Amino acid sequence: MDAHLDTRLAEMFLSEGGRLIEVRYRAGFDLDTEGLMEVQKRRSELTKERCVMLAFFHPGTLSDLEVMREDYFGKTNANDQLIALAIVTQDNLGEAMSEVYYSYHPQTFPTQIFRAEAEARAWIQERLKASN
Repeated sequence: MDAHLDTRLAEMFLSEGGRLIEVRYRAGFDLDTEGLMEVQKRRSELTKERCVMLAFFHPGTLSDLEVMREDYFGKTNANDQLIALAIVTQDNLGEAMSEVYYSYHPQTFPTQIFRAEAEARAWIQERLKASN
């Protein structure tokens, strides 16, 4: 059975036998520093094992420059836990904001931005296979 938890900004699921954390940010909510940090801190409630993460952002949710100041992954155990991160965003602004964020806050795990879920899943599966 897959684990599930809710945060103020997202639903989080553990799948792939405990190897994949899926984060689906809610439509209609602007992302903020506290909410994004809550997602990263609660990641360990789903699993403490090494895993990959797949995050989905709705159009318009990645628009506040204030959220770019924090290294959410660096302030949690992400660099020890995450093998890779795939981000799915459906708008140009979300893609641009993600690129800016990771240029200012590089991580030790590979990060890739996608427009299509199928492509993101294929890439994340490759990262999982390579980590075995």
